[in-house]
Parts: sequence; C-alpha cells; structure tokens
Amino acid sequence: MNKKVAIVVCAFPPQGGGIGNNAYYHLKQLKKIGYQVKAFTPKYKNIKSFDDENVEYLPVVLPIGRAGFLFSLFGKLKEFDIIHFYYPFFGTDLIIILFKLFNHSQKLIIHYQMDPIGQGFQRFMFKLHIKLFLLPLLKISDKIFVLSWDNAKYSYLKSYLDKNKNKFIEVANGIDTDIFFPKEKNVQLANKHNISENDKLVVFAGGLDDQHFFKGVEVLLKSFVMVVKKNASAKLMIIGDGNKRSYYENLSHGLGLKNDVIFTGWIDNENLSDYYNLGEVFVLPSTERTESFGIVIAEAQACGLPAIVSNWPGSRMTIEEGKTGFLVEPKNEPDLSEKIIKLISDSNLRKEMSSNASLQAKEKYSWSSIIVKIDSVYQSL
Repeated sequence: MNKKVAIVVCAFPPQGGGIGNNAYYHLKQLKKIGYQVKAFTPKYKNIKSFDDENVEYLPVVLPIGRAGFLFSLFGKLKEFDIIHFYYPFFGTDLIIILFKLFNHSQKLIIHYQMDPIGQGFQRFMFKLHIKLFLLPLLKISDKIFVLSWDNAKYSYLKSYLDKNKNKFIEVANGIDTDIFFPKEKNVQLANKHNISENDKLVVFAGGLDDQHFFKGVEVLLKSFVMVVKKNASAKLMIIGDGNKRSYYENLSHGLGLKNDVIFTGWIDNENLSDYYNLGEVFVLPSTERTESFGIVIAEAQACGLPAIVSNWPGSRMTIEEGKTGFLVEPKNEPDLSEKIIKLISDSNLRKEMSSNASLQAKEKYSWSSIIVKIDSVYQSL
C-alpha cells in the first residue's frame, strides 16, 4: 500500500501565491500516482475554501499575515507516514517540531520555499524567529527540499547546508503544462482590456499586498515611463490583487500612465494562461533576494514569453541570459526599461527567445518530471 502523506502549507488556492499553488499541484499529482494524501491549511477569516475532500481547513490561533498556530495538527498528523511541510509557516513550524519530537516514526520533509524577510519591525521579528527555531526544525527533518542550489547557498540554510548536504535535495516548483503553453491570443479577452493587435504588452503577475512588497511593482511602473516614451505602443498588464493595489493604481496615474497600465485583479490559475498569451514579454523585477524561484516566471515562459527577471539567487536560474530572457540589476529602473524596450522592439529576438523559453519550461518545470523526483524521495524514506 502506498504511503499516506500530509501536506502542511500556509495558504491554498484560491488564495493565490506560488507556495499555495505548488502545494495544490503537489497534492493533485500525488493522488494521480496512487498516494493517500491530504493538505492541511489555515481557515483564515474571509477566505474562500477549495472544495476538495483532500483539503482540510483548520482553525488558526494568533493569525498574523500567513502565520499562526494550527494546534489541531497534533491529532491529525498521527495517521500519516510522511509530513511534507512547506516553509515558511511561522507558528505552525513550532507545532511540527513538537510533533516530530514525540512521533519519531513519521518522516518529515521540509520544503524550503523562500527566506522570509519582511519590512521594518517585521524584519527583526522574522530574523529572531529564524535564529531561534529554524535550526531545530532542520535538525529533526529527514529531508530538506530546496528550489535550487543557487538559492540555498545564499539563504538562511547556508551554514546547515554546508555541513549536511546529503540531507538536501534540489526540487524546483512545478507548472501545469496542460494549462500553460503557447496559444492564439484570446481576442475577446484583448478587447475586454482595450488591447489592440498593435500593442506591445508587457505582463507582470504577483501579489499586490504588504507581504509581497518585494515584487518590484513600483520599480516597474517608474521604469515604464521611459518605455512608453521610447515606444508609444507599449502597454503594461499587472495581474494580481491585494491591499496595495489602489496605491499602485494611483502611482501609475501620477506617473502619467493611466492609459498605459491595465490592472486585472486576481485571475484564477485556469484562466491565467490566456492572459500570459496576450503578452510579448514577462517581467518580474523583484527588489529582495526572498524571491527564491518565481513560479510565475516558469508559467509565463511555458506560454512562450521571454522573461526579464532581477538577478537574485534562485530566480535567476529560470533565465538563460540572452536565450530565454534577460537578467537586470535589482531596483535599476534604467536597466529594466532598456531591456523591456529591446525585447518589444525586436520581433526576431523575441520570437527566438519565445521558442527557447517554452521549451525550457516544459523540460525543467513540468510536474510530470518533478513528481517522479518527489516520489523517489518518498520511497527512499
């Protein structure tokens, strides 16, 4: 009989975010190959629940952002052979530590998604929590998944990685290539957003809230002023939502970009491919190294979009410089605008990069290959 797997994650679709989306496909793929699997995630106030018997929303104590204590996990996890814990998930990481200390037979995998950084006082609290509790969590784990060696060796994991490399396994986040692939532009969708066939559309996707302050939306908007001056047919589509959306909308108006920037709001994963396929170029100008992978980069590439990405450890591994896109210096607006202008102005270069990008995404990030790797780790345990 196949093993029973519990996935513990701080968010789950339709809440949005790369961690939750990855956990959703992880669960879906495990079911497909015969595992008994269940995801446990917080029941935050005013969230939509995912209608699936394999997803359980648990009461959360002291919820702050996407942190909090899922105390009911103590009783839930005992029936599972493997606990697959997506990190970061502050609060519940302490529950996982305590559970493992009293239940040695269950195997624990830490799926390290990113370094939590935060802003202001939150940054201090994150560092304190990591200093106190990350090492105990790593020590009691049986295996640790990292999205790339490049990201891991620059992350908070570095000192533990150097001494325990045999405990670590490189497993990239995956994409659903049945959804994300190049296809004809959806004319009806383009018309809905007043996008003409002559427009050169640049696409961004990410959270527009305080937690995702590092996505670089402000840098992108300011750099786009220069792009529009050089190429009047340029338009920017910002996909996502959050409590800072109105701030970014007001900023774009203040910069004179009211007619050049489209804010779509939140788009469900099943429809996201149609939006990517309206574009010519994808941009993710992250301002902090916490951007460890950027699943939206891989999704956009799978749809045939060359990508322009900040040169941070981890996320830069999704780019073959000059072949599938460009790397830019973080927070460098002139560098970003120059790379955008180059790509939207050169159709031959864009076409070549488009082909390379979709091929790379399919080969490196398809769930069909990633789940084989995860399964082999489970079997080894």
